[in-house]
Amino acid sequence: MRLFDRQARVTIGEGGGSGFEIGTPGANGIPLHVKFSFEKADVESPNTGKVTIWNLNKEHLAELEKQDCIVIVRAGYADNIMQAFAGTVTNASTSKEGADRMTEIELSSNMVELRDTSFSLSYAEGTKTEVIYQEAAAKMGLPASFSPGALVHQTVLAGGFSFVGGAKNLLNRLTRMDGINWTIQDGIIQFLKPGEPISTDCYELNAGSGLIGMPKRVNISAGSGSSKGGSETADSGSESAQLGWEVTYLMNLAIGVNSYVHISSEAVNGYFRVQKISIEGDNYEGDWQCKATVLEVTGA
Repeated sequence: MRLFDRQARVTIGEGGGSGFEIGTPGANGIPLHVKFSFEKADVESPNTGKVTIWNLNKEHLAELEKQDCIVIVRAGYADNIMQAFAGTVTNASTSKEGADRMTEIELSSNMVELRDTSFSLSYAEGTKTEVIYQEAAAKMGLPASFSPGALVHQTVLAGGFSFVGGAKNLLNRLTRMDGINWTIQDGIIQFLKPGEPISTDCYELNAGSGLIGMPKRVNISAGSGSSKGGSETADSGSESAQLGWEVTYLMNLAIGVNSYVHISSEAVNGYFRVQKISIEGDNYEGDWQCKATVLEVTGA
């Protein structure tokens, strides 16, 4: 990985349209100033983020006002950039900052797919739930991915299956039958056995691959996608909390929620599943890094 020459590209436009891209150097050889902050977690609700861009022109600002405008942010180093976030604009406002104009854009991922997809389904006796997962994902316009153990005990519908309603209710009903979880990450619906990474591909995090400082022990509220620091021990009688680690590393967007990582440091050495990621970037100054909350993968 090349750890210099930070690059950011922002594409703004209506879904399915051409839109426009900013981030490449302008006529003066300097790109527009872009700052972003994204939160991704292993939960059913959409991920959220915020992008701040300085000195957009009138055409750019008009594009942001269109209904269900999509913003895609890619970032990285030199010519090695990857998608950091894609989301629908939920709010955009522009204000003066000295001689500059500052536009703050709030985003929500896959909001339109969850909001606008409705189903009227009927399946015959003997249908497996995998069939419905795949067809539901296709109607939402999203690919589906399954963790290694997600479908080991999938339900065979002895009495058939029928459903009328929205996407979230359908996914909740199916996954509860199978005892698995679902989440949408970077435009992909993930179906996961609880506690299992989405795949066996493993990313290394150590001082040589971008790990910053020492991992921090944290107490994580189960199912919330959030964590709180400062606790070295958990209540052994509680089923609502787990111990994990919070790690900070140079921006590596290949690591996503439910990725499988190996952490090697003085504080901890082991295999983990990523539960939550915060991405912070500024192409002029400040942070250019990720902060992940991870849980141990047992039996790795």
